[in-house]
Amino acid sequence: MSVLSIGPASDPQIAAITRALEDRGVETTLWNVDSWPGDEPVTVERRGGNTRLAVRGESVDPTEYRTAYLRDLGLDPRYPAFEDEFEDRPLSMLNQLREYRGLLLSVVRWLSDHGVRVINPPEAMSVHRLKPWQLSTLAAAGVPVPETCSTNDPGAVRAFADRVDEVIYKPIAGGGHARPLEPSDLTDDRLSRLANSPVQFQERVDGEDVRVFVVDGEVVAAARIVSDALDYRSTDHDVERIDRAELDPEIEDAAIRTADCLGLPFTGVDVIDAGDRFCVLEANPSPMFATFDELAGTDVAGAFATLLAGPDGRK
Repeated sequence: MSVLSIGPASDPQIAAITRALEDRGVETTLWNVDSWPGDEPVTVERRGGNTRLAVRGESVDPTEYRTAYLRDLGLDPRYPAFEDEFEDRPLSMLNQLREYRGLLLSVVRWLSDHGVRVINPPEAMSVHRLKPWQLSTLAAAGVPVPETCSTNDPGAVRAFADRVDEVIYKPIAGGGHARPLEPSDLTDDRLSRLANSPVQFQERVDGEDVRVFVVDGEVVAAARIVSDALDYRSTDHDVERIDRAELDPEIEDAAIRTADCLGLPFTGVDVIDAGDRFCVLEANPSPMFATFDELAGTDVAGAFATLLAGPDGRK
């Protein structure tokens, strides 16, 4: 039986998990979303009493797959591949990508309905864009999170800024960097822009950026990101492995609870460790791990491959 990966062939995570599986003697199959839309046609056909699924013109037998790694469906209008067309015909492009996503998500759900364990399934992947719900759910489970206000109401922003000493802001659904909230951001002109785009405002917690990887309910690796920037993604940074014995047991427990209450068999949990306290910022349902393995000497790919290749893959 094969492990199916769904994602871009160019993605380092896809390459790393493919190598780790093949090192274990596990057959792999890739549905390359770099070729979507268009170059790799997909068909779901209802004929008589049966449904037939075909990818690249070849029928798909779900019993051939033990698990599926859903890395990414692509089809994001922000990707360079769609830039020119999106500029020329934005509404048509949005509709086109919506239709493709509807077809491809149906295919993934069909695989799941026919016994293939999808990690992480589409309903779990959506938590990345639902940060207000994610943080509320974590807080209700006793996981420490920063004070947060996600809103398009200027009055709510000013009230939050009055209550919280230092504030940062960032997109609700991801895709942008965190920035400090300055007095100039609280003018009527700046806050009026919230009418078109809500923003997440959050208590600033200074400390070490830590990523904790959880696979099947167990912490398999942790690393600190070494950077002086407010958002380490905005500049060059280094990564240092945190040995299991060195990881704060409370942070380990919070990461495991985060993965459990969000229904994520595989996740990277982002934590700020301020020494006297820590906060969970979010859990990524499709985390990047190849760079951590390369720079910090972790083996997230190996732990994840063991899960994908395990005897309990099929449901």
